[in-house]
Amino acid sequence: MALSKYHNKYSSLIDEEILNRIEAKEDELIEIFKKVSLDNNNNLARVAVLGCADKRFVSAHKILFEKILNRKVDLTTFDISTDHLEGETNVIQHDCTLPLPGSLYDVTFGHVVLKFIETGKQYDFLKNSYDALNLGGIAIHVFDNEEISSENEKLSDGYWRVPLDVWKTKLTEEEIQFMEIDLKYGPALVILKR
Repeated sequence: MALSKYHNKYSSLIDEEILNRIEAKEDELIEIFKKVSLDNNNNLARVAVLGCADKRFVSAHKILFEKILNRKVDLTTFDISTDHLEGETNVIQHDCTLPLPGSLYDVTFGHVVLKFIETGKQYDFLKNSYDALNLGGIAIHVFDNEEISSENEKLSDGYWRVPLDVWKTKLTEEEIQFMEIDLKYGPALVILKR
């Protein structure tokens, strides 16, 4: 199957550009984990990555989480299509607006993913990332400022808007704990399963 335009763009990036993006993710995760931590002392952390733009990120995510959590990580990557991740391990084709398969996770992580999902299904994605957590786990969702909008359904580049204030209100109504953390390019919504 042919790669999407988006995935082709990523596959054409040189390794140095991918490394720059990995370093930016590391900086964001360091900031997040300065303010929140896992509420368990397990030697192994189960991490689910929800959406992945390029196969070079798969092993990088594992390394990042092992470094930041200071423990071994069992990482599973979920994406609605997986052709662009061919050859990587623990990659599962799955629509994350549906409940996540497998055992419970300590961390679920979505990095600038919601803009790819129709606005009406975005809360399902957030809720599934929370429902898939062990007690004491955290769901991390990082956004770029330009994708957060309360305007039209679609953004000018064809992606979907992310009405973050609406989703925070729904989490509050369902008595789900969360925090918003300001990062360099936009906020992180961190959902806590306590």
